[in-house]
Amino acid sequence: ITPATRFEIASATKQFTAAAVMVLVDRKKIDLDASISTYLPGVPPDCRPITVRQLLQHTSGIPGDNSQGSGTDLARVLPSFLKGGPKHKPGTHWEYWNQGYALLSEIVARASGKSYVDFCKAALFQPAGMQASGFTGDSAPSGASVAIGRSADGPPRSALEHPYGDYGFQYRGMGGAVTTVWDLWRWHKALGGKKLLSGAARSSLFKPGLQDYALGWFVKETKGRLVQSHGGGVRGFICDIRRYPKEDACVFVLCNKDDAPLSVVAQGVEQLLFGEELTLSLPRPADPKLAAAASGTYRDGGGNVLELGLEGKTLKGTLTWTGGQVTYMVVGQKGKAFTISDGSDTYDLTLGPAPGGKASSLSFGGTTYTRAK
Repeated sequence: ITPATRFEIASATKQFTAAAVMVLVDRKKIDLDASISTYLPGVPPDCRPITVRQLLQHTSGIPGDNSQGSGTDLARVLPSFLKGGPKHKPGTHWEYWNQGYALLSEIVARASGKSYVDFCKAALFQPAGMQASGFTGDSAPSGASVAIGRSADGPPRSALEHPYGDYGFQYRGMGGAVTTVWDLWRWHKALGGKKLLSGAARSSLFKPGLQDYALGWFVKETKGRLVQSHGGGVRGFICDIRRYPKEDACVFVLCNKDDAPLSVVAQGVEQLLFGEELTLSLPRPADPKLAAAASGTYRDGGGNVLELGLEGKTLKGTLTWTGGQVTYMVVGQKGKAFTISDGSDTYDLTLGPAPGGKASSLSFGGTTYTRAK
């Protein structure tokens, strides 16, 4: 592995989808505040108030578990993605919804007249000089270094291998970009210049909304620094991407093992970058009593399934979403508190009452999972 090795970056792909939309805004092909029905046929009446900007900012009001549907036929997946309509008035509630970015990939395709993949390569990667970047399903050039992702829950896979069968709406736009550390540096430089986007488009791209989410980026002040960031995780690969525009600095951590303590590594690199005291704190493995109490199968209200079990001395989990995507989790312990990490983020973990020694529920990140009978 070198800085020129290709890695898949999963949900960090959303920054490219958002930038592709903004290129088309500059070209007056897309209006951020227009209804998505302006660009997508078949949008039901209750979803027509949703705008392009709200898809980008995860404020459409569509619940995050509306994720069933795959393939390349928009007419087949749209009824499932938009089933039930918004649960909150669009623009008033933030809820991370992957499939909103799948719809954005189709908006990009229809507004540009090119496929999403071809447009991103032509309008983003080529102007930025990102010659090694592409998407799952691409062929590797002769002699190219491609990372092999490893996971406890499946066989090894190349960064260029589709994690979900093909690059359909189950993954397109929300994940699937393949890139290198050097190309991410080129991307960082392009975002800071004038070649890729107009000043107005760049300002819109990084203007935070609810929950500090801008357009494909989290944007917030940390330790007096402006940080633009996004992580990602998929079978075999996790990443943490951070930009510090005022300092013209960046941190990219790409990993081909999906249970590595990525956020700890990225935080340590950031501390080194800014000359701060290095304060790494790795959670220790959960104690045997916790492992015994927490192991099992749980479901949330949307039908997503979390399975926890011991692997060696480590309590690991797989969170299988209704759309088929899988997130890999590791449970740790700091003092008497429990944590659960998906590689790019770490959450406090709360166990519900444990009759018979088994936890009745698990809660983290604002969601409760109830033990399956």
